[in-house]
This record gives sequence, structure tokens and C-alpha cells, in this order.
Amino acid sequence: MLSALTLVAAMMVAPHSAATPEPTASESSAVESGTVESGAVESGTTVNCVVSASEVTWGFKESFRSYISGAIAQGEWQVSGDVSYTIPQFSFTGGEGSLSFDRSAGEIGYEGALRFVGHGGILDTTVANPSFVLGPERTATLFFDVTGDTMDEVAVNVPDVAFATVSWAENLSEVDEAQGTWRVDDADVILTAAGSDAFGTYPAGEILDPLSFRMTVAPGCFETEDSPLVWLIGGAVAAGAVLVSFAIWRVNKSRAQARQ
Repeated sequence: MLSALTLVAAMMVAPHSAATPEPTASESSAVESGTVESGAVESGTTVNCVVSASEVTWGFKESFRSYISGAIAQGEWQVSGDVSYTIPQFSFTGGEGSLSFDRSAGEIGYEGALRFVGHGGILDTTVANPSFVLGPERTATLFFDVTGDTMDEVAVNVPDVAFATVSWAENLSEVDEAQGTWRVDDADVILTAAGSDAFGTYPAGEILDPLSFRMTVAPGCFETEDSPLVWLIGGAVAAGAVLVSFAIWRVNKSRAQARQ
């Protein structure tokens, strides 16, 4: 009986954890020296895919860009660092970070800023150091440091604001395991309450422009539902469920026999 339950426990342990801590300095050194293969950083039972290239493209909000550059605000926007602008979208490139093998967790951080100026300087707000944090169920959160003065002439200086939520349908996601690439096009972006408080102008729940992103890791580090390992995990779980049912049946049968 004990051996059966032990076997069940062993089979039910997944090879990767859903948690995704940032790689430590020693783990990063191990990747650079080649002691950890396939661009994976291993921390305890967690295996993360180190991102070698990434790009997030986002228009912020088209109507807001039109307002800033129009005759009323007579303003402009400025970009710096990892943030650039090519009509009609801003891009974040050159970020660093890591993702879980199933892309349900992870973080990519960028250094740079996007500054909006208008109304002769009355509006002067900067969103800087974007961070793209992945969550489960095809979601992510976009973080910024927000500083400056809003259109309501409110001074702000708030670091690490959970500015907007990002979500996408399964059919918008494309993974190439062999190439180690993952892309999502036209994900939905919604302004959060924290983003509204820091930026002003729009209420929480405001729909912002769609966002697309590209991530590249070492070939073979990402896994999909068709991956052999995923099938193996699913098979182990199913087998474990059968063994648990059998073990419960054995216990109930033994108890029944003991009562006779």
C-alpha cells in the first residue's frame, strides 16, 4: 500500500515549478559559462528560459497621441533608452529577463522613457523603465515608473506602477519551439486603477491600444501542449489518478473484510 502511494507521489511531481524568480548572479554566470544548457536558468526545481531578444510594440493610445500633437495641446512626445517610436507605435527593445518554460510567468525589464509634453508644459508626464510581467492564463501586466505633472496639474512621482493589464486569446499566440521564439499580436490592453491614478486623463478600465510582443530564447527551451514533456506530465497525472483510485479501493476492501 505504501509503495503504491509513494509511486503516485513521485509521478505527480512536475519537473518545473510555475514560480519564476529572477536568475541570481551565480545562475547568470552558469548560463554564460555554458554549465547550464539550452539557455535555461535552474533555481531549485524551477527552470526559466533566458530571454536573448525581445520587442514590445504598442501605440499607447491613438486618440491621446492625436490630442498631444494636435492644435489644442500643441505638444509632442520624446523617447529615450530602450524606448523608440516609429509611426504609429512605440517599441521597447533590448530588455533583459527570463520566462518559465510554459510562458505562464516571468519578467522582461527595459531601461528608457516615454515623455508626453503639452499645453506649454502644463502637461509633462513621463512613463519610464517599462517592465513586462507575465501571468497565468495568457495575461501580463505592464509596469512603469510615472513622474511629472498630469493634465489636471497634479504632480506625480510613483515608481513601479501596475499601469495596464494585457491579455490575449490563444489563437493570437504563436510558439516555435525549434527556433525558441514566441509572438503575440494585438493583445488587449486595459488601464488599471493604479495607472489611472498615476497618469490621469483616463479612468480605470479605459481601453488602450493593442500591444504585440516577440520573445526569443534558446531553441528547445519553450514547450507547448504538443511537447513530449507536456504529454509525459499529463500521462503521469492520469496514471497517478488511477493508482490513487486503486489504493482507495484496496483500503475500503480491507476494511470491509476486517468487519466480517
